[in-house]
Amino acid sequence: MRTARFAELTGTEVYGLCRLRVDVFVVEQQCPYPELDGRDVEPATVHLWFADEDGGIAATIRVLDDGDTRAIGRVATAAAHRGEGLAARLIEAGIALCAGAPITLGAQAHLEGWYARFGFVRSGPGYVEDGIPHVPMRREPGGGPPSPHVSHARSGPLDGAVQLRTAADRLEALAARTTPGDWRVGGLLATRPEVVAHSPDGDTEHVAEARAGTGAWIAALSPALTAPLAGWLRATAAGGPVDPAAEAFARALLARLP
Repeated sequence: MRTARFAELTGTEVYGLCRLRVDVFVVEQQCPYPELDGRDVEPATVHLWFADEDGGIAATIRVLDDGDTRAIGRVATAAAHRGEGLAARLIEAGIALCAGAPITLGAQAHLEGWYARFGFVRSGPGYVEDGIPHVPMRREPGGGPPSPHVSHARSGPLDGAVQLRTAADRLEALAARTTPGDWRVGGLLATRPEVVAHSPDGDTEHVAEARAGTGAWIAALSPALTAPLAGWLRATAAGGPVDPAAEAFARALLARLP
């Protein structure tokens, strides 16, 4: 994990941090907003990130000084590194940097429960920002230790049940901001975690499955896929030991979905 203020960053690091945030927030989430808001360069702003084996940025957050409070934001993880617990470790480190001060953040609504594991609580009514539902959250000093889920993420990838629930959350959030097409879901196959969908004329069949590189297709079809697939993921997560095939499927979804 690396930590630095803007003046301490190299040009390559600045480029990598900005590129990851644009890739996630502007491109994947389809939100054309002013990513470069002037706050990265403030002397008190702290950037935290993990570098990957190629020197790129695997995950990042930033911590802002708002006077009496601190703010954590720009929480982004590269698609290839989702499900590894990197964001959880960055949040924990960001909280440690804010010792003694309340912390605020604007959470995407489907992640409210995830941030609650770190001691954040909802602090006001929800709102829509760039087409995505958000909720304001706040953590008071001494807001409590991370949950067992977060502690587990510190030592390695998320456990199977958490990965399944996270994949369901991600799929539902994507569907909420995707325009439905003319696809209909033919059914969830009982023998393996796949969804069959047909074009309106019934002549074309596609299967969304872990072994296929179908990330773009899953995203386009997400309004139709969400109910059966997210339901299957949540039911499997709650049903005891997670089957390795289901866990692999959830990891594949997390790697492909924005």
